[in-house]
Amino acid sequence: MLIGGFYSVDGGLLCAEPTGEDFDLRLDSEGGYDLKIYTNNGRTASVYAMKHCADRMRHKKVLLPDYLCLSVISAVEWAGIDYDFYRVQADLTVDLADLSAKLADDVGMIYLIHYFSVPQPLEVVQAVKEMAASRDILIMEDITQALFSKDRERMGFGDYIVASTRKWFPMTDGGLLAIKDGTCGKLQTLEPAYDESVYWELLISVVRMQYEMNPQMDKAPYLRFEKAANASRYQDLTPRRMTAASRTILFNTDLDVLMKKRIENYRYLYEQLTGLEEIEILSRPLDAGGDYVPFGLTLLAEDRDGLYRHLVERNVIPEIQWLLPVEYYEPGEDAVYLSAHNLMLQCDQRYDLPQMKYVAEVIREYYG
Repeated sequence: MLIGGFYSVDGGLLCAEPTGEDFDLRLDSEGGYDLKIYTNNGRTASVYAMKHCADRMRHKKVLLPDYLCLSVISAVEWAGIDYDFYRVQADLTVDLADLSAKLADDVGMIYLIHYFSVPQPLEVVQAVKEMAASRDILIMEDITQALFSKDRERMGFGDYIVASTRKWFPMTDGGLLAIKDGTCGKLQTLEPAYDESVYWELLISVVRMQYEMNPQMDKAPYLRFEKAANASRYQDLTPRRMTAASRTILFNTDLDVLMKKRIENYRYLYEQLTGLEEIEILSRPLDAGGDYVPFGLTLLAEDRDGLYRHLVERNVIPEIQWLLPVEYYEPGEDAVYLSAHNLMLQCDQRYDLPQMKYVAEVIREYYG
């Protein structure tokens, strides 16, 4: 089997009757985000949010972290909003001095990412909230990598919360926008759900089945399908509805099982890789109470590309988070280092401990 990579659609969940109509954000413990918009992906959720506050953002720009995916920039450009960048430090925290220095009169929004399941530190959150409040600046929290994490003091303070649900569930598409109660703006009309990216995601489900039957198949065709699927999501960022099929899967998934399995797999993999001198584990240890649910386990390696090829050859498909779009801006040296050395290992609900044991063995094999 392939470990990692895009999900295959879960036919069992798809055939069942939906058991709900609303996704409960774990971070929203006090019920401050009643309005949720279900879109086709996380980036179109961001576009919707920026269209929602278009009047307030007129002649303003958004400050983006310099450690980010191209899709974030694409969403801002699609919404027709100017942007600039602030720096993220090597430990994934906001460089508050750099952010403060960028707060000119034409800044209307701060875009903040909670990386790899753990929210920004409390002192960062408090400082960002104070900066925003003092200048009447909007905050958008990107929780794509922390969709199931909760922390009353460190999450759930943004005017807008956006996430890609597709990266957590066996679905073809899916994004979520939650608008904080009292945030004024214009509601938008979502376009019909289906587009080319849904088609590519369905094809990936078919292709993955071939590797289940023949694990020794060349991985190059599968990686080409993933690349094509990713590219299709950048071609049209018109906010669309989440497909009915993906909504069914979203609301039928047993979230307790999802969270328990991810935590269990992550802890095992973390224990197996801790102490391996050739790598640095960028992801943090999980809390004992289960408040932080892992997106994946991220490590730093000097020979990242060699390790990547070694894993792929042995049926493990890791992810790089991210190859920085340097044609748009000049990132800081910390962001450049993170981009050049990181590799994320998936430890999601598709897998059990034997698969995690195999991943750890493959990594140890590489370092001999």
